[in-house]
Amino acid sequence: GKSCKIDLSQKTQQERKVRMKEYLVTEYLEKQSIACAVSAQNWEEASRQAAQILIDKGAIRSEYLTRMMEKLEKERSYMVLTSGVAVIHARPGEDVCKNSISLLTLKQPVEFGNANYDPVAVVFMLAATDDNSHIRLMMAVAQKLSQPDIKEKMLAAKEIEELWTLMQD
Repeated sequence: GKSCKIDLSQKTQQERKVRMKEYLVTEYLEKQSIACAVSAQNWEEASRQAAQILIDKGAIRSEYLTRMMEKLEKERSYMVLTSGVAVIHARPGEDVCKNSISLLTLKQPVEFGNANYDPVAVVFMLAATDDNSHIRLMMAVAQKLSQPDIKEKMLAAKEIEELWTLMQD
């Protein structure tokens, strides 16, 4: 009988395309959702300020903030993804009107309770309408954070304009 030869090269090319998919932060983050050198006493204040940006824009309702704070109460240490950077969120829900991200840099870093990565000076907040969107938002932020020296550049930024440029690169 004839042996079946499977063309593996095609499959791996497709897989590579999927893997390399670019998720852009700027698809969900608007310039108006960025705050630079914000004063916050602690993780609660920083988190509330990140949420307030999206509440004011009508992207989330205040219920989302309440749910997120409950989650942060218990799980905030897991939301510090890398040294000095927290990515905060609640589960997708009805209280999210639009997939969105807000971003703040803090004047003084705050403790989130993560022994390895505290203190936090950069906060990304995610709000997703559904699970798939949540994954896309996470991927977008993760890809941005994987850029060389991105955190240092963000912390060096003195104004929103500079942060916005970094997010677009």
